[in-house]
Amino acid sequence: MGCDFFGNCLATCSADKSVRIWFQKSETQEKESETQEKESGKTDFKEAEFSPLLSHTYGVNCVRFSPFGTLLASCSTDGTVILWNIQDGEKLGELKHLKGSPIRVCSFSSTSAMFATGGDDEKVVLWDIATKSVIRVLEGHEAMITALAFTPDSAFLLSCSTAGDIMLWDARYGHGKCLASVTNAHDLGILGCDSSPRYEAVSENGFLTGNYTIATCGNDDLVKIWSVETNSIKKISPIIILEGHTGNVIACRFSFDGTILASTGGDRVIFLWNPKTGEAIRKLEGHNRYVTCCAFSNSTLLATGSNDKTVVLWSLNMEELFSSVTDVSIDKVKKHHIDYLHKRSFLSWTVNDVGDWLKSLELEKFTEIFHANSIDGKELMYLNHENLLSILKIDSLGHRSKILREIQCLKNPLWQHVMTTTEDEMLLNEFCCPITQEVMRDPVVVADGYSYERHAIEEWFQNGKETSPMTNETLTHKIVIPNRVLVQLIKKYKT
Repeated sequence: MGCDFFGNCLATCSADKSVRIWFQKSETQEKESETQEKESGKTDFKEAEFSPLLSHTYGVNCVRFSPFGTLLASCSTDGTVILWNIQDGEKLGELKHLKGSPIRVCSFSSTSAMFATGGDDEKVVLWDIATKSVIRVLEGHEAMITALAFTPDSAFLLSCSTAGDIMLWDARYGHGKCLASVTNAHDLGILGCDSSPRYEAVSENGFLTGNYTIATCGNDDLVKIWSVETNSIKKISPIIILEGHTGNVIACRFSFDGTILASTGGDRVIFLWNPKTGEAIRKLEGHNRYVTCCAFSNSTLLATGSNDKTVVLWSLNMEELFSSVTDVSIDKVKKHHIDYLHKRSFLSWTVNDVGDWLKSLELEKFTEIFHANSIDGKELMYLNHENLLSILKIDSLGHRSKILREIQCLKNPLWQHVMTTTEDEMLLNEFCCPITQEVMRDPVVVADGYSYERHAIEEWFQNGKETSPMTNETLTHKIVIPNRVLVQLIKKYKT
């Protein structure tokens, strides 16, 4: 779910509730395996003796090193941020939002004095890292916070949400009013944001401020570069749209010198971009499921994490990358300036588009009935089990479930599981509880239509949470119904 670098140390986190720390091999160890490394071309990392770190009770969504590398912060769906000593894995502190809602993202300021968190309560909390106390709660978003980034001088903080908006906040003086914002910056929501380390210092009326560059990515399959001006008239202006991904773009990160921007997504690929020109430098392929995170080391390594349960380390030769830009051939990769039309969203699908979508799911036998009932993109969003059965006459529970799962993926592709080639793994994905990530023993269905392990969802409710762990929407009730069909399927699979 997340990864971050500090020097030769790599931190990763997962929906399995764990945080893991990896160190690059020492010089002595490197000499011992020098021959093997030359043959394989690989850089070796070894997991720390005190790893994994296992204090979170739900999946861990994000990890970030402090700028000086002494602390590691991890935030989780359990509503906590844990601060760790990177030398021995000791737990140094715990932070929580007021109502204990799930925390999705966190970020350190470049001075390490401040720390920001954002989550399902639609609030951004600014912390004093020395005292572990709240400086200010920043309110203005009307959806889950998915991305945070301090400007490189720690003067400002940018936050993004699933509603697709970007907000600029004052981090230097602690004022709580939003200074500038962009609504609908990404259709269907923003998933990632990062601030370039390169910025322009500007003096105005005796005050020093800056002009910054940020990158955002989201569910519209796009990466966007923005200019953030913070003089007397503060504004966030679009510069370039980068198009190349064929699935939602989940994460984007600048390299430490700002010369490269990496983006990862649901199409299982990683793109490297020149953020100045918008040119695609390289397309990296190696993961077999969606790629959820990325991070650059301060040398020439890029780490990418995926739902295929692996972290891949890529060795980058900067000179070679930039010298080969003109020779790189990437299918359908285009750089669009802001004057160009945005990519069409599923909400604008016609009835024929919905028919093509059904064919792609190998459900073409239902295209006629969908067409007869004039189901276009907007109507597709309101389908449920009841009207699929009673109005569209889709009798098969399996077909109804498949259609509803795919509709949910259209609403938020971050939840989409890219199918692997093995039937076993596909089945296991269906049998695993979304909270525990383990095969369910006592599955129950709740109001959102998803199945969960009974003890996990009951604990979720006991902790005061009233939203769906999968959709983040408020549940109409907390009744749990045993999923006996799923119990039988799991038993059959195990035997």
